[in-house]
Amino acid sequence: MKSILGWTAVGISIAAVMGMAGCAGTPVPNSKVASSEAAIRAAQETGSRGVPQAALHLKLAEEQLQSAKALIRDNNNQRAEYVLMRAQADAELAIALSHVATSNVQAGAAVDAARAVRTGTPTP
Repeated sequence: MKSILGWTAVGISIAAVMGMAGCAGTPVPNSKVASSEAAIRAAQETGSRGVPQAALHLKLAEEQLQSAKALIRDNNNQRAEYVLMRAQADAELAIALSHVATSNVQAGAAVDAARAVRTGTPTP
């Protein structure tokens, strides 16, 4: 009877040690934090706050970065890595949307200039 209880205790101890080793297996994603922060800075510098859809994705990226940092503090590094990938993707989408908005403005100005040349009216 004692041997069954003893082996059960050993089995439970081994399972607990293996479970803890599985949680500690994912290193802190420092490089992902840095790349997400860089993408967010780039989005801020490209004027994403001035484009409504880009501003939304920039805000999401900033919130996800903060969530990931909280997950890292809680030693949930694997989940933090996924959240950081999403933050970087949202920041890069904000950059792309900002560039599209800028291109659309430039294209509109070019169309207006072409119309002015065609009709012979001076451009302002």
